[in-house]
Amino acid sequence: MPEEGGHAFDRWAHSLLSDWRNGTVTAWMKGFSYLGSTLTIIIVTIGSAVIFGFLKGWRFTVMLIGGVLFGYLLNRVLKGWIDRARPETLWGITADGASFPSANAMLGMIMFGLILVIIWRESKLPKAVNAVVCALLALCILLMGVCRVYFHVHYITDVLAGYSAGLAVICATIRIGDVRYRKTKGR
Repeated sequence: MPEEGGHAFDRWAHSLLSDWRNGTVTAWMKGFSYLGSTLTIIIVTIGSAVIFGFLKGWRFTVMLIGGVLFGYLLNRVLKGWIDRARPETLWGITADGASFPSANAMLGMIMFGLILVIIWRESKLPKAVNAVVCALLALCILLMGVCRVYFHVHYITDVLAGYSAGLAVICATIRIGDVRYRKTKGR
């Protein structure tokens, strides 16, 4: 049964990442897991929103906080509706609640994804600097999801669903933010 140990793809990912286990990788993965904690998400979101507000305009503050808040609420609804149990083989860190979709992956995608888009579109820094910053943000998004599978806190399908839902929230947030901005500029 897929719920007992996940689908073949889920089991393959757990097996693959289990082969990577060692002290150094575990330490790095714990760091990326912490990056997806509620406290870190709140601090980075609010801190980035305030910085963007002062430097680029308060619409980015609203977009960032609104996108992350909507993503959090959507994640809660999806977890309650689907109610998938976490893997029984979790180790190294603790987790509670339902497994699907991964909140760390989803909120990391939304938070760092919106920051990435805002930097890419609005920064006056040299393109090479923007590219490096955006690549580092994308790497954070990727590793925030990988660490959840590494510790068997989530199945890879939980993480991929979190990324997908997060990307949908990013697209909606940007679309709504751009439309509202054009309407206010057109007056």
